[in-house]
Amino acid sequence: MNAPQAAPQRDEFADLLASAVHDLKNSLGLVLNSAEHIVDTETVSREGHATLQVLQHHARRASTELINLLGMYKLQRGSPLVVPAVVYCADLLEELVAYNMPLLSSRGIEIDIDVCEAEEGFFDRNLVTNVLNAAINNTFRYARQRVTLGCRVREGYTVFSVTDDGEGYPEALLGSDFDGVGTGDRKRGGTGLGLYFASRVAGLHAHRDRVGRVETSNRPGACFELYLP
Repeated sequence: MNAPQAAPQRDEFADLLASAVHDLKNSLGLVLNSAEHIVDTETVSREGHATLQVLQHHARRASTELINLLGMYKLQRGSPLVVPAVVYCADLLEELVAYNMPLLSSRGIEIDIDVCEAEEGFFDRNLVTNVLNAAINNTFRYARQRVTLGCRVREGYTVFSVTDDGEGYPEALLGSDFDGVGTGDRKRGGTGLGLYFASRVAGLHAHRDRVGRVETSNRPGACFELYLP
């Protein structure tokens, strides 16, 4: 007799969970804004500054994963996740550098643009920015001195890259198959949710016979590439 109510109950719980995730994301945003305000306006000790750096890094990481979870919820609900528009690639790269430079430079890490071959692309700017910011934020823990951004054109794809000069990805995170959550390496990549969602975002961008994808490689440092048709 109670079987017909199972699906509505699951839907109600999913909606409740999504609302909670949204509230947590907003709260983390306030924490992150407060930390950045302190860094910009207050004089703190060296130890305090180091603590704020770690706080900023993990707050950004947690916020990104919450945004990813909300995106997956929208996908499950059949809501349109990708809203493509014309994006000027050089402007996007410069925006990424400006946003990430303060945190990376606090650890003595330089971030710059290697090359930008594509003048413009047609993709969802917000989603792509989120994916690339997450990849750059990960370099906070692993880069030694430099992070390099790039945008190239390969066989009809606009390819954004994030490369660091660290030890590189572990074997478990190399390649282009990130269809499963929980396949990540906890020493470097946590649960793998970030790569999974990046792969989903890329795959939702399609044009004719080309579909977006994510690739990771070592050169010898870690190189994250986002292919957009």
